[in-house]
Amino acid sequence: MLRLAWRNLLRTPGRSLTTGGVVALVVFLSLVFLSVYAGAFDAFFRLVLERTGHLVVRAEGYREGEDLERLAFFPPRLPLPEGAEVEGVLEGGGLLIAGERSRAVAFTGLEAQGFARQANLLVAGRLPQGPGEALLGEALAQALKVRLGDEVVAYAPGGMGLGVYAFRVVGLLDLPETHLEARTALVPLADAQALLAPGRVTRLEIRLAGIGLYDLKPLEALKAALQPRLKGLVAETWLEANPLYAAILPLYDTVMALYVGIFFLLGGLILLNALYLSLVERVREFGLLAALGLTGWRLLALVFWESLLLVGVAALVGVGVGLLVHLELADGFRLPLPRWILEQYREFGLPEVLYGRLGVGEVLLTLGYSVGVAVLAALWPGYLASRLEPVEAMRYTP
Repeated sequence: MLRLAWRNLLRTPGRSLTTGGVVALVVFLSLVFLSVYAGAFDAFFRLVLERTGHLVVRAEGYREGEDLERLAFFPPRLPLPEGAEVEGVLEGGGLLIAGERSRAVAFTGLEAQGFARQANLLVAGRLPQGPGEALLGEALAQALKVRLGDEVVAYAPGGMGLGVYAFRVVGLLDLPETHLEARTALVPLADAQALLAPGRVTRLEIRLAGIGLYDLKPLEALKAALQPRLKGLVAETWLEANPLYAAILPLYDTVMALYVGIFFLLGGLILLNALYLSLVERVREFGLLAALGLTGWRLLALVFWESLLLVGVAALVGVGVGLLVHLELADGFRLPLPRWILEQYREFGLPEVLYGRLGVGEVLLTLGYSVGVAVLAALWPGYLASRLEPVEAMRYTP
């Protein structure tokens, strides 16, 4: 049966090559899509992790509270594994005054490592290198009509700090959202503490060494170990601290399977058409085989074997070429997009160079779709072949 199915495919090499080429192309495009999609997905979540840290410590009930006295706390000493880094951040509201102009802003106090992560958003000037220096959102600087080197005054009365502090603008930031850019002022943590809450922070960011992007078990274990020492505070993993993004993560497999399914649906229609045309051209041959004693089930199996052989060979070719391209993508690639889209992409802090990722699961998914398409596409032609009457089929004229 297998030899007969292979011979039948070779009888129409043009159609077999065309159909097989389409299937190979679908498999190839699916693997490339999955590699690029996973690379972009990883880049987005790596950005979220970079901005948040592996673990975040905040005051209990921070989502409901807005009072700085309730949200700010003295950083506790924490037993952390070797290589872990802890950064304090202090956030609070106030006014920024330049001459006769003023704007309501959100002050964020950062340590040196926090400023370093803002380097890709810097459009003018430099990062703060000492006390009394600040980064402003570009829209905020335009609203206050200040330039690099100008002095601004931070005013935050009613707090626990001085309430007034002078800064010199040393850099401007281009943020992805204009309304954030018009309210952002980044200052050294020590200056923010002097202005708002001496010695306190509103969150601690803990970054660990050697932890994979989606490796959450070590984070949960460390979180459980730290929680007894955090009186009045709560520790969260980076996904728990970003619930909206955490809701996206489970959709990865669904979206991936849906898009690949669309590719194979189109390829399956072409395969179905090829098998049906092959059946129409060979009605008399099927009738002869039935007259010689071949049962309907064996005729059905013959059509299935032809479909599986054609798709199997084409899928292996597509997988081979797709894996070769993936190896290139895994070394890094730039998205072939227009400049204006890339500029928007950079504004969100996403890297210009992505790295493809393709696991065994993605390859098995593609091969599984291939087998499924081969079986489904053969159902209707195979059923028709199995129902042919030998005498009528042998008299058939196409």
